[in-house]
Amino acid sequence: MAEKGPIARRLAALKRSLSEEGLDGAVVVPGPNMQYFTGVESLLLERPFMLLVPVSGSPQLVAPALEAGPYARSPLPMSVHKWTDSEGSSGALDRAIAAVGEKGRWGVEGKVPFLFLHKLMTRTSHRYEDAEPILQSLRERKDEGEVLLLKRAARMLSRSFSQFPDLLGEGVSERELAKKATEIIYSNGATKVDAMLVQSGWRAADPHGLPTSKKVKRGESVIFDVGSTFEGYYADVTRTLCVGNSKRVEDVYLQVLEAETRGIEVAAEGVRVGDVDGAARGSLRKAGLADFFIHRTGHGLGLEVHEAPYIVEGGKERLASGMCFTVEPGVYIKGELGVRIEDDVLIEGKRGVELTDVEKEYGWWR
Repeated sequence: MAEKGPIARRLAALKRSLSEEGLDGAVVVPGPNMQYFTGVESLLLERPFMLLVPVSGSPQLVAPALEAGPYARSPLPMSVHKWTDSEGSSGALDRAIAAVGEKGRWGVEGKVPFLFLHKLMTRTSHRYEDAEPILQSLRERKDEGEVLLLKRAARMLSRSFSQFPDLLGEGVSERELAKKATEIIYSNGATKVDAMLVQSGWRAADPHGLPTSKKVKRGESVIFDVGSTFEGYYADVTRTLCVGNSKRVEDVYLQVLEAETRGIEVAAEGVRVGDVDGAARGSLRKAGLADFFIHRTGHGLGLEVHEAPYIVEGGKERLASGMCFTVEPGVYIKGELGVRIEDDVLIEGKRGVELTDVEKEYGWWR
C-alpha cells in the first residue's frame, strides 16, 4: 500500500514538478531538502552522500554506512546503497545509477558539492541543471504539520526574548550577551540556536555581524538578531534595545517600528512580495531614512532560516496560504547606530498573522 503521509505527498509533488520541467530526476544532499523528503536530518560533510530521485521509479540513496541507519526507518520508500570508508563510494554510486539510468536531464540542488557532482558526471551522460527553483517552490508553502512546528519555534524564541532585558547593562560585552541569550533560548526548549548576532553602538550599523568583545556603553543601541529551531523549523526575531536612553536611538527606532507595522499590515494572500517591501520601504522613505535601509524587507522561514519567499523590492511573487516569512526593516547609520525590528509572519486565513509575540514599543525593555 502506498504511503499517504506528508513525505509521500512531497515526493509525488517533486516528481510532478520535475516532469513538468522536462527533467528526469533530481539530486539532493544532506540538508533541508533531504530532510524535507526523508524526515531525517544529516550533516553535509566530505563523504559522498546523495539522494537520487527519478521521475520514474524509486529514490536511490547513496550513503556512508555510518550515516545510513536512520534512513532505513524513513517513511520515504527508497533503496539505500551503503558504503564504508574501506571500500569507497564507487560501488554504491554505480548501483544507484544503474537503478535510475545513465541518461537524461537531471536537476541538481544548489548545495551539491562539485566533488559529489563530479562523481556523477564521470559515471553518467546526464545533463545537469539547476533544480533550486523547483525545490524552493515546493517547500515555501507549509503543510499543517510544518505550521505547528513553526508556531512552536516562534513561541519559544518569543518567550526567550522577553528575558533578554535582564542581561543588558553598561560594560557587558557582546559575546557575554550572546552566550547568556543562547542559554536562555535553550532553556525555553529550542532544539538549536545557530544564528546569534549581537551588535552594539557603531557596530550595529553593519546589519550582519557576529558578537565581539566590544562592551556596551550607555546610550547605545544593541541589536539582538537570533535564529533558533524547534524540530528543524526556524523562528527568527530581531529586537533593538538601548542601555539608558538616547533621543537619537528613540527617533530612529520609532520610524523603523512604523515601517515594520506597515509591512505586516500589507501582508496577505495574493499580495506581491514587492508590495510588502514597498510598504516598509515607503514608510522609511517618508521619514527620510530609506537610504539607510540597505537590505530586503524579509525572507522565508522553514527548514532554513533564509528560504523562499523573499520579500524583496519589486518582487512579483504573490503570497499564498502557508507561506511563512520575516518582516524586518532596519536603519543603519555608519559610525553611529543601527536599529532593526523583525517578526515572523504566516499567511493563514488569507491574511498575515504574526507568529512571534515580543514587546516592541520603544522602552519595553526597561
